[in-house]
Amino acid sequence: MSNAQLSRSEDFDVVVIGSGFGGSVAANRLALAGQRVLVLERGPWRDSVPVRAMGIQRRSPFPYGSKAITHFLHSLHLGRFHLRLHKSAMYELFSFGGLRAMVANAVGGGSTAYGGLLEAPCNPDLWLGRHPEFDPASVERYYDKVITDMGGVRPAREHPLPQFVWSHLPDTVGKRCHPVDPQPHMGLLIPPTAAQAGQAVTFGPAAVTRQYCSFDGDSFLGSRGGAKASVDFVYLAPVLKRGVTVRDLCQVNSIQPSGASEGYLVHCTNLTTKADAVVRAKRVVLAAGCLNTVRLLFASSRLPNGLKRMPSLGRNFGANGDSIGLWYRKSPPLPSFTSTPSQGAFTVAGHDAPCYGMGGFAGFETLPIPSFIKRRLARTFFMYGIGVDSGSASVTYENRHLQVDYDQRREPIYDDIRQGFDVLATESGDKIWTLPTPLTVHPWGGACLGADAEHGVVDHHGEIYGNPGLFIADAAALPAAPGGPPAVTIAAWAHHVADAIAPLDHA
Repeated sequence: MSNAQLSRSEDFDVVVIGSGFGGSVAANRLALAGQRVLVLERGPWRDSVPVRAMGIQRRSPFPYGSKAITHFLHSLHLGRFHLRLHKSAMYELFSFGGLRAMVANAVGGGSTAYGGLLEAPCNPDLWLGRHPEFDPASVERYYDKVITDMGGVRPAREHPLPQFVWSHLPDTVGKRCHPVDPQPHMGLLIPPTAAQAGQAVTFGPAAVTRQYCSFDGDSFLGSRGGAKASVDFVYLAPVLKRGVTVRDLCQVNSIQPSGASEGYLVHCTNLTTKADAVVRAKRVVLAAGCLNTVRLLFASSRLPNGLKRMPSLGRNFGANGDSIGLWYRKSPPLPSFTSTPSQGAFTVAGHDAPCYGMGGFAGFETLPIPSFIKRRLARTFFMYGIGVDSGSASVTYENRHLQVDYDQRREPIYDDIRQGFDVLATESGDKIWTLPTPLTVHPWGGACLGADAEHGVVDHHGEIYGNPGLFIADAAALPAAPGGPPAVTIAAWAHHVADAIAPLDHA
């Protein structure tokens, strides 16, 4: 199915562009409602145990071992310079004046590379007052469902984890840094006993084969055994051949109104054969990831007979306060290679706004890097801080390239996070190095929910003003920063968008 050629004669009820949390949830819901859905995904299916069990024949490796040389970096955007390295590689890196952004390239989108954290948004004002007809409960009611669908568990001290946040931050009286209790949900198959690490199990309505976490992978490089839940097998597997067709390695170039008839023409390129094609659909759901969704809207609105003008496109963009630190430990409990992707969340007294957490570098010991760097990396742990930024940045489109005017000096959340890292460094006696320029893996906005076309790009249903039948189901539509890991927020919004297109009787 993933290798089928696109034809000009193809018609679908809905075309979904992208297959991350937004795209896969929307495709699943619409297929269950009886719609014929085509998912167009620029990236490949990844070679994981679940994807093999699904019968997908064409698969690309995760960037472990020597494959990191060819399959780590998909493309690099430096201002007006764009270098594409490998169509099947894992990451796309954007470098703007005051911001770096990294996004995943795969069927499953960001879920193939995320840390496995499943949390409702930390920002209590995320949905409030955005549209006079919008009820926040229409999205919020799906938070628990998404966490359950993804198999979310709250890791605790009694779980047989080799190291966790309590290993690094024992609950010592007088300290300012303490593990969060309860911990955030994590979409990870934690083995019930240490002996079951790596053993195979079945999961979900499609009975997909997965393996319990063995603490030597399942990281930001991807989950080869499927211990870390990703939407390719959670949401797409149950509806493949049951209403959903997935076309991987398919680049969408533009969207146009179909002319005299209802719907849209989606212009795309098969990246393997280089053949161009056009697909027609009554409705189109954009879920290509925040930056790529915004880029596609800009490009499509500037074509002759293209999309109708969107006056708010590019406004109200943010980076979710993403801050990355590297914590070098003189005496860690175990090497950082023996780890879950996230080792848990913690709090810092006096710094309540950010969400803090830590993780290891499982699988990074396989990379072709010098041994002295590996020895240092074994003592280094990944630190993150996330918080609510203002959304005062904007995205523009010049000479077919995105530009972002993000300025961290306008965002006090970064100073707050760094001060929290300093507290941890002082209490632990170990150095924490922070990236000077923010690197976000959670960009949001640019095509936001708003009360009208002058204040947003989409309405309370996620439908783009002036372009009926065109919807946004990813983080580009978020009206504010979630302030924490956004996977659940995006997936819940996609459920809400699907309700507007083809509601389920039981939804």
